[in-house]
Amino acid sequence: MIAVVGVGGVAGYFTAQLGEAGHDPVCCVRRPFTELVVHTNAGAGPVLRSEPRVFTDPAALGEAGVDLPAAWVFVGVKAHDTPGISGWLQALCGPHTVVVALQNGTEATERLDPLVGRATVLPAVVYCGAELLAPGVVEHRQHHRLVVPAGTAAHGLAALFAGTPVEVVASGDWEADAWSKLCANAIANGVTALTARRSEVFAEPAAERLAASIGAEVVAVAAAAGVVVDPGLPAVVAGVLASSPEGSGTSMLYDRLAGRALEGDAIYGAVARAGEARGVPTPVCSALADLCALAGPVGRDPGR
Repeated sequence: MIAVVGVGGVAGYFTAQLGEAGHDPVCCVRRPFTELVVHTNAGAGPVLRSEPRVFTDPAALGEAGVDLPAAWVFVGVKAHDTPGISGWLQALCGPHTVVVALQNGTEATERLDPLVGRATVLPAVVYCGAELLAPGVVEHRQHHRLVVPAGTAAHGLAALFAGTPVEVVASGDWEADAWSKLCANAIANGVTALTARRSEVFAEPAAERLAASIGAEVVAVAAAAGVVVDPGLPAVVAGVLASSPEGSGTSMLYDRLAGRALEGDAIYGAVARAGEARGVPTPVCSALADLCALAGPVGRDPGR
């Protein structure tokens, strides 16, 4: 059995693709829905429709005869919401369960290990631009890749998505991949969320300068941790963002527009903590972590 805990934009896309691969994923959510509808490739691709089994209470799994423990559990909630899913993880996980962390940052394993018992946590670097428009309704814009540490679990994950567009990459240097993605996330998320603007904001010089400052800190902290991140990556990321398809955004922007808490601690806090532990100053990332904690909802979407 496959379960998905937290079916937002990104997890909703991968849940739909699991259905396309012939699986029957169980959706564990706070807000129920009867149909999962995913508009792929910004509406230019197929619309994926399914009616998965949806639960809002861990106790209901056993009552409904769900085959427990699950073989695979995909965690799609934001990092700061992880403590709230402990009941789901306790019900779903057994010693042979693989828990796939679809979460930002570099600390997913440390965050989830205390909650999953003897299950194995498989951290994933996620490349998927998707926005939750309403419970069960997702607009997928671009990318469909999961990068995970090489090993048996990686092969099993690839087999789950066989026949779908999802790419599962088994990485021989997952730490470098994770820090490179953290660099991209740190550049993209805070600037879009705090300005309440979509990715085209990076066409402006001020955003380019911020990208350079943020990226330099992440590259320096990664180097102090023994991880090589290409120092040219920040400029590449800013350029890609500036030329993104119209209307593209970030997960943190979508959260702010929806009035949800921002994932600043998992992104900027992770950089600041790693920097402090290694004596590397991170004034920009530290400030962004605080600003994300203070930011409130914007009340409307100026990009729509």
